[in-house]
Amino acid sequence: MSPFDHAEASATRAPTGQPIPATLSGRVLFLLLILDLSYFINAMDRQVFAILLPDIKATYGLTGGQAGVIATIFTLGMGLAGIPAGYLADRFGRKRIILGSLVIFSVSCALQAVAVGIADMTLWRVLSGVGEGMQNAALFAAVGAYFSRHRGFAIGSINAAFGLGAFTGPLLGGALLSATGDWRTPLIVFGGIGVVIIILVLLLVPESVTEVGRKQQPSVAPTIAGDAVRFLNRRVVCAGIGAAAGGFTIYGYLGLYPTYLREAHGFTAAQAGWAASMFGIGALGALVGGAVADRVDQRLLNVGGFLGIMILGVAIFGFATPLPVQMVLSLLLGISFTGIVYTNTSALMQRSVDVRYLGRVSGLFVAAMYIPAAASGYFFAHMRDSFGWQTAGIIQLTVIPVIGLAAMAAMGRTPIVFSQKGLS
Repeated sequence: MSPFDHAEASATRAPTGQPIPATLSGRVLFLLLILDLSYFINAMDRQVFAILLPDIKATYGLTGGQAGVIATIFTLGMGLAGIPAGYLADRFGRKRIILGSLVIFSVSCALQAVAVGIADMTLWRVLSGVGEGMQNAALFAAVGAYFSRHRGFAIGSINAAFGLGAFTGPLLGGALLSATGDWRTPLIVFGGIGVVIIILVLLLVPESVTEVGRKQQPSVAPTIAGDAVRFLNRRVVCAGIGAAAGGFTIYGYLGLYPTYLREAHGFTAAQAGWAASMFGIGALGALVGGAVADRVDQRLLNVGGFLGIMILGVAIFGFATPLPVQMVLSLLLGISFTGIVYTNTSALMQRSVDVRYLGRVSGLFVAAMYIPAAASGYFFAHMRDSFGWQTAGIIQLTVIPVIGLAAMAAMGRTPIVFSQKGLS
């Protein structure tokens, strides 16, 4: 048992043995920081690929459609892994799944550097997504359970860490690419960094933090007569549809945005890296968005996020803007999606179920977000080939979010409100 185990066990158990919400002490925030770092390297691994894509496309002689597929195919692995990983996290332990996931996506990231063709490159991309999906389901469940009193803020901190990784990854990857002239170098370096994070999580994060409530007996009862505590209730289903709309919209965009800047605007790889990285900085807004989600009607918060994505989509693709303007627009898009829609929808789904189902509902969130996203790169690339960058980009970022708005409207105004011992 690590030095944190005794302290954290006492901090998360009431005299009756039921878990109680953690307070944001210095020690607790340190543990949250370690978990945040594991998501930071996830973002670095994921976002660097978009910067390398034009060079990879040239190396293997890929068509635009093929490049679009491998840009976003990792989301298929994420989505398919989400629900099984959520179940396994609830059944066998969240920390075990987090560690296993770090191994899978770090090794897969490095193996992309030695791919001999599109077939094995696609395989490693899918496997890296499997690792990320496993991590997402287990990590968000662990944090959501332990920080139930401040769930929005804690989930927001994870997404903020992702944002920093999304900012750092393209910049560091672009620098390594420029310094070595070899797109394989960033993939190998980032895979090695993942090994360091694995060691930190293994040694410093105790199971008394990651496993809160996992074996808890039912302790939650709805205060609205006639509602049952069901895993698939209306809030979960509608939020899942919103997640699907957001994932399809953004991940198709993210996979091809640097290519758009380089092909349509003539930006260099470094300039495209700066613009793409600002999306990650925008994800720092998840700290504020998560804190707000703890206090407001989360449906309306999502409406604001989806409307923001639509307006920014027109601005990004509708006008020939210079690099500084693209950087600002990318920043604002990061705030709208990661800071609001992603963070808020994840917290909303967790608040809609009993604590025993947090792993499964987190897995469902991953599946809803990323399975549709797996086809979004191909969809965007096909639209680009048919109508050009401008029309394709506007369709990608303005039409699909309407589905998310409809899902928020269908959710209705009457939430399932849980008793004090459970989620709210």
